[in-house]
Amino acid sequence: MTAAVSQPADSARLEFSHADDATSVGSMAGKWLVIASVMFNPLLCFLDTKGILHASSSSVALAELLIILAATWYIRRSMSSMAVILSLIISGYVVGAHLINPAASLKILHDLWIPYIFYLLGTAASMVTARKTMNIVMVLVLLFGFFELFAFSTYGQFFNVWKYYVDKGALGADVINYSNTTSFVSGNRGADARTYFPSILGSVRVASVFLEPVSMGNFATIVFAWGLSIWKNKKGERPIILLMLGFLCIILTDSRFATGCCFLMVLIRMTPFVRSSLLVFCMPILIMTVLTMVGSMFEIPGVHPSILVDDLKGRLLFSGRLLDDWGLAPWFAFAASPVYTADTGYAYLCNNLGAPLSVLLFFIFAFHKNGSREAVIMKTMLAVYFATSLCIGANAATIKTGSLVWFLYGVLDTGGRRKGAERATLSGWTNSLKRQPAFR
Repeated sequence: MTAAVSQPADSARLEFSHADDATSVGSMAGKWLVIASVMFNPLLCFLDTKGILHASSSSVALAELLIILAATWYIRRSMSSMAVILSLIISGYVVGAHLINPAASLKILHDLWIPYIFYLLGTAASMVTARKTMNIVMVLVLLFGFFELFAFSTYGQFFNVWKYYVDKGALGADVINYSNTTSFVSGNRGADARTYFPSILGSVRVASVFLEPVSMGNFATIVFAWGLSIWKNKKGERPIILLMLGFLCIILTDSRFATGCCFLMVLIRMTPFVRSSLLVFCMPILIMTVLTMVGSMFEIPGVHPSILVDDLKGRLLFSGRLLDDWGLAPWFAFAASPVYTADTGYAYLCNNLGAPLSVLLFFIFAFHKNGSREAVIMKTMLAVYFATSLCIGANAATIKTGSLVWFLYGVLDTGGRRKGAERATLSGWTNSLKRQPAFR
């Protein structure tokens, strides 16, 4: 009789052991792949600056491809059949659009794959791993950031960001470095134009491990999204220190976008709409519609849109004018945009993926049933982040910040389901014991 009882117990222990092992491996893989996504650019920049490796678009693409392949390998058994079917539909449409319109970039498939694989990596991780990942990234960001701020010349000897971006082709060799520094082109705003503490911090916009200020601002916004999502009104976690560090990052990089976006997040977090799937779905569509309407009010007959003033207001106006300038074909990715779309995210998305598929993805994301209350809030925070960020560029799609935000969302989205699965397994184990004959 003892053997009869020990068999299901051993089986249950093995089931828990295998599940824990799988979760542990996936959790560790997710953490280190996120950190690798954040850190591979500064590593390549260092090697390029010291002449150890000449950076190029190929070397950067190879590093990113290795991370993506590793992430895909770890999540290969977690992919659902519906996700595979949807991926094939999207890929078929994008490839077909590219055959009609060679200007349609296949890179959009890469940009859409990153959220999915890092989301699935997050679903295999725990809250403990998520906190550790965020803490490690925050420490790295602040260490590099303060090094850049307080030892700017020395920092440039190790990380010549301007040279790195020229070598990898992101900046033309003929672009004039007016600030005459080693920073990225937007790394120096000017002391008089700075929003936060110009007399103390001077003209430098700290970019830290992200190498350019826009991504540093995006990181600060992600920190706010995460902190507000796990904030509990009753007894529980209140990550006030994390939010303060996020605001410190905003100050260091002097990001006006992050300031406005985080303020909007806080406002929505305090309203009942923070759990509204309809709001999540309508937000990007409404903002894109408003942008187009504003652009129609500033048309210049016979002149294609351009960035007249390179600031937040100028980029918003450029986005609206570009969307208004299109005919029907560019909205479906069947014709090239007459003006480049890299500096306006909505145009980039629609002109390479097509408006119908873009709306479909908005719908799937908005009405996806989440596994925890925190994930519902995080989804709304992400909607605010992406809906506003796409107004001024497609930088939010980059792996160096995209890996972190989707990994964190995946962690929150499986909280309830994982606990439910554990309870179901434990219940089955208990019932199997009850079915055994009593000891004699």
